[in-house]
Amino acid sequence: MPTQGASITVQGGLDLVSSSHALFRTPGAATKLQNFESSTTGGYRRINGYQKWGTTSAVSPSGTVTDLIHGLKNYANGIVVAQSDDLYFSTTGTSYVQINKDTFTTGPGTVSISSGSATVNGTGTSFTTDFAAGDDIKIVSPINGTNIYKILSVTSNTILTLETTAITSSTQNNLTYGIGGILVGSLPAATTLPRTNQSNVKFVNFESTGGQNGTLYFVDGVNKIGEFSIHDDGTYHYEDLNNTSPVGCSLIERYAERIIVAGQTLNPSTVYYSTRLKPYDFTGASAGSIDVGDIITGIKVFRNSLVIFCKNSIYELTNLDSTPIIKSVTKNIGCVSGNSIQEIGGDLIFLAPDGLRTVAGTARIDDVELSSISRKILPLINDLLDNIGNYTLSSIVIRERSQYRLFYYQSGQADSGQRGIIGTFKYSSDGIPAFEWSQTKGLPVKFCTSDLDNSGTEVIYHADESGYIYQHDTGNSFDGNNVDAEFQTPDMDYGDNGLRKSLYKVKANIEPEGTQNDLLLRVRYDFDSSEVPQPGNFNVGNLSSASLFGSAVFGTALFGASSLPSKSILITGSGFSNNFKFFSNDTNAPYSVNGMFVSFIAGGRR
Repeated sequence: MPTQGASITVQGGLDLVSSSHALFRTPGAATKLQNFESSTTGGYRRINGYQKWGTTSAVSPSGTVTDLIHGLKNYANGIVVAQSDDLYFSTTGTSYVQINKDTFTTGPGTVSISSGSATVNGTGTSFTTDFAAGDDIKIVSPINGTNIYKILSVTSNTILTLETTAITSSTQNNLTYGIGGILVGSLPAATTLPRTNQSNVKFVNFESTGGQNGTLYFVDGVNKIGEFSIHDDGTYHYEDLNNTSPVGCSLIERYAERIIVAGQTLNPSTVYYSTRLKPYDFTGASAGSIDVGDIITGIKVFRNSLVIFCKNSIYELTNLDSTPIIKSVTKNIGCVSGNSIQEIGGDLIFLAPDGLRTVAGTARIDDVELSSISRKILPLINDLLDNIGNYTLSSIVIRERSQYRLFYYQSGQADSGQRGIIGTFKYSSDGIPAFEWSQTKGLPVKFCTSDLDNSGTEVIYHADESGYIYQHDTGNSFDGNNVDAEFQTPDMDYGDNGLRKSLYKVKANIEPEGTQNDLLLRVRYDFDSSEVPQPGNFNVGNLSSASLFGSAVFGTALFGASSLPSKSILITGSGFSNNFKFFSNDTNAPYSVNGMFVSFIAGGRR
């Protein structure tokens, strides 16, 4: 019988719902795709690893690895980490400074305040040297306690004006006051302001204040709204917003030049918004609150509106500069977890009770539509939803790969058993947008954060329960452990399921990013039938990335290799259909499987 062949383009991602017959038509899809990602340039790529931030010199932010981490956020070319009851900052991962400190220093002289007045009068003060408009001043009163104010203007060394009237019912003289901002070297000796019982801390950067780094605002479901910034002069500022701000919120977002918070235990259906351009002020004329009538689970900016995700519904909030407009998007679909909400491909993606969905803009201005995008991995989603109470969810977007990653972390589970889902937003050859899915195993991600640093480079971090911070999506191993990766095709019949084929060679297009000599290929015939002889594993052979002039190192790099290599693998066995599985379990560099050409001899017909 003559030799025949079939070319298979690897594309489509994980498909767990299509029938075996339907999958005959899509041989490049995957029935297993673990620790691979769909590449925007085609094929399936084994994912990068992760490593401790600071590598061998890494330390736990608090110094105690048993202290649980409750959240983290990229900031000022470093990260802010919430651990135990405190917050820490680092730019290296090898040392941290605790930042939830009283960052006010006592000013010279004393001040006087009066009821109904925004004027502060000083005695022996140097206001013009110590303050500028927009700075903070802390005034300590034996009657009204400690209050922090924003300064509207400084008139002289002894007169300044606050943005709001002083909190007092009478004139008070000879009060001590504090000047905001201290140098990093003074932080260890400053008084700690604990964030008692903080959990699942969420951050947002209000970039209009705080200098080039902006100002971080954060909530934890228990405490007051927190504020932290590193100013352009190198001083650190931290404070808990005063009692007029909502307390105990668990959700935070920036919208319409305001801070938006929600998720109070006692008012779970209420969203609060600050005064425009004054994120610390929730009592001004343009501040307010709205009750949407359903338990709020997440808030996220989408185009020119704020999308409010609830347990059983979704709303759209606009027009905060005038009369706020609240519009229902749907009252039939809710959001399971606000931690799943991300923006990607011009849409918002979130986890609904029936799977992952997007809030997509339609052709009609100011209108939206909802669409389900996870049908092909429905068994994975159903398993996640059925056991959602056991998991802590987190998600990130990797911008340069148009990739959404959702992780579900289970406390007490070994790292090797922690799981996640990867969705790559792509356009098909017909120009149709779609997500291609895969799954992760062995990536222990409880909290994660992704953002651009000051040079425009995307930097990603995650944390588990080990007490350390990790650089996500970097290196070739899972913090020194093997990456267990496998890609299995559906069974394929090459267009004729009644004809027996004797396979003898696979020419695979595999693109390595370094040296890979542990990649194996397994072939199974007739749906892994026990009645058919099944061959053992085949070694793909040594793979090495091509050397490029100007970057390769003589004596270590491989010269003369193809930049688009194909590897011929001799195989054995026969059947009416078969599948292929490429798999590796090592710490070698990633590689991409882009396609294959299968050679076979046609045999008898059944």
